[in-house]
Amino acid sequence: MTVLQDLEKYLLTEIAADSGKRSLGADEDLLEQGIIDSMGILKLVAHIEQTHGIKVLDEDVIPDNFQNLNTIAGFIEQKMKNK
Repeated sequence: MTVLQDLEKYLLTEIAADSGKRSLGADEDLLEQGIIDSMGILKLVAHIEQTHGIKVLDEDVIPDNFQNLNTIAGFIEQKMKNK
C-alpha cells in the first residue's frame, strides 16, 4: 500500500467516515471541504507517527502540510528522508 493509499483509507474510515465519501482526490482540499478539522489532524498525526515511524513536531502541524493527500504524503516522505 502506498502512502497515498494509506492516507486515503485512514481518512475515509477513521476521520471522515460520516462524510459519505467513498474516495478522495489527491489534490482535494481536505481542510476547506471540512473533511478534516483540528481534531482530525491530531488523530492523523498519531496515525502517521505510528504507521511511518516518524515524529511530527508541533511546528510541523500547519495547514500547508495537511491541505490534501499529496501535501500530506510529501510531508511524510520528507520526514522519512530526514530520519
